[in-house]
Amino acid sequence: MNPKSQPQHVVILPYYCQTEVDRYQKMADWMVENCRQPLDCTFLLAASPKATPSGQLLEAYSRIAPTISFQCPTQIFGYPAGPSAMFWDSMDFISQHFSGNGFSLWFESDMAAIKSDWLSRLSNEWFAGEGPPLVMGCYVPHVYKHRWLRKKKLILTPHINGGACYALDFAKRMPIAAREGVFDMSVYQYGRNIGRLKTTQQIAFSTNERARRDLLDPKKCVLHGFMQDKDRFIEQCVAPMTPAEHQSKTWLSIRDAVEYLQRRIRVTFVRRGHRAMLENMLLAKQRLENQS
Repeated sequence: MNPKSQPQHVVILPYYCQTEVDRYQKMADWMVENCRQPLDCTFLLAASPKATPSGQLLEAYSRIAPTISFQCPTQIFGYPAGPSAMFWDSMDFISQHFSGNGFSLWFESDMAAIKSDWLSRLSNEWFAGEGPPLVMGCYVPHVYKHRWLRKKKLILTPHINGGACYALDFAKRMPIAAREGVFDMSVYQYGRNIGRLKTTQQIAFSTNERARRDLLDPKKCVLHGFMQDKDRFIEQCVAPMTPAEHQSKTWLSIRDAVEYLQRRIRVTFVRRGHRAMLENMLLAKQRLENQS
């Protein structure tokens, strides 16, 4: 297969183990059932250097669009160095084999497409306005931990979450220094100087508590269950909506307001670890969206 002859969006599926393959299989089955075929993209199945390239995934996604199986060559492992190495291996491959103004979407196994036209919606936003950006994704503002009688503590600096759309020549446009550290944090800092960074609400964080609600949100077409039980999250995203859930649309804004208040209370008591970061990040995101 010659990648240059294929449609010029690329959806990258990075995977490390069979559990992730199984989650991607569920997403493929959902796309076959819900999306118009074929999708206007190429799927790049990016296997970890330690993983055996999956014939199961190649068969599953070839039903949907042209699909390429690729094994990342860089022998770096562990988190976050391993995923960052796989990201840059994939971006290098795309910059060498694809051209044009489209994007490559880094689509992790805890992400889910939730609208039948999810790819065309992202494409329309990518090309809207001033033209194609360098990166388009879910923006994370300054995230602080607020502490009683103490100065608030910065726990996350602004960045665009890694599960985002990147220009096809992204790897060629970024300096070598941008490859140091966690890829999305580094990319944001350098990307502000060399290209346009575009925020979108169509790619959004979600949680196991609100995933079913987010399926009804007209502004969202891809959800990221960051720091959740990943299997449970994907199951919730691919399960058909019930009549009762469709009827609950009227109450979405009220349920969102209640969740916001509950989270403000929780961050008072959840002070440490990943849970504290997640709660404060989601609270900061919700504040930002309420202001827009």
